Amino acid sequence: MAQTRENGGVFRWTGAALRAIVVGVLLAALALAVAGSPASADTTAPCGVSTLATLMTVDSKVANNIDRGELAGSETQVDLRHVTGAADLLSAVAADNRAATLKAVSRIVYHHFWHIVRLQALDASGRILADVGGPYVIAPVRGVLSFGGRVIGSFVMSVQDDMGFAKLERHAIGDPIGIYVNGKLAVELGGYFPYHPPAGAQVSLAGIRYAALALTYNAFPSGTLSAVIAVPSPGATLATEPCSAVVVGEIGRVAERIAARFNPLAASYAGFVETCHADTGAIVVVRIGLRAIGGSEGPGPPILPLSGTVSYLSKNWSVFSFAPTPPARIYLLIAQP
Repeated sequence: MAQTRENGGVFRWTGAALRAIVVGVLLAALALAVAGSPASADTTAPCGVSTLATLMTVDSKVANNIDRGELAGSETQVDLRHVTGAADLLSAVAADNRAATLKAVSRIVYHHFWHIVRLQALDASGRILADVGGPYVIAPVRGVLSFGGRVIGSFVMSVQDDMGFAKLERHAIGDPIGIYVNGKLAVELGGYFPYHPPAGAQVSLAGIRYAALALTYNAFPSGTLSAVIAVPSPGATLATEPCSAVVVGEIGRVAERIAARFNPLAASYAGFVETCHADTGAIVVVRIGLRAIGGSEGPGPPILPLSGTVSYLSKNWSVFSFAPTPPARIYLLIAQP
């Protein structure tokens, strides 16, 4: 590296010249990292006819992550402790007192600051002592009730109903959604869905045909429900992008929608980071310049491009970024296939 060959002769670089070249290379690399790699630099084939399926794969992952959050998210864990630590509920179930159990369950469900939409308490034999909450509920979580060192019963709890799940899908993905219970429409948002679930791969809403993304989730207290998301056809321009770019763009679009839920966002970065990471699966970093002010996996790599790729935690990631609250910028690190 300290010498080069020209016209058959060998020339040695002076120390000053070599340092100038090194500095120039480092500055060029830094400029490239800040600017990011343009989408056109990706030489893989256009996504073409696979574009819609690619979008549906991302959307189904986001919807499944929302459901997973209702089953095991931080709010759910807190509410589980509200149930298992409720002294009035435990003493009522231990005494096999239906009236007292109903009173305790009602207190928990209708508490002003907790978000438990339905709670069912059962005795040790599985007999229902009380069941309070809405009729159409998703993501049931089961647990045991213990009193005096022994198991006295069990419970089924949920922190989300079908309408709430539909609202979360609309906030994150934004597509029309219909939820079907026992083969009949229970909830719809964003369009008028048919009374029975669509039989094929498409659904018509107000004369417009959509791809029907049908997902199955657990209903309360048992059985399943079907969530049908109406995914619009992608534009012709999007189909010219590589499928990897389609994935990054769709996850970025979802992140932008999630950010819009937090108002003011600048005062809610921690909640946004947690929600965006849980829903998209991407590593989320919020920075002002090089200073990290929030992150789902620490501060992130030292230098983050606006787009393109970056190496972090021994893996390569695609990068999507946006700046809804300047001078802060939000970066998403999306796992490459």
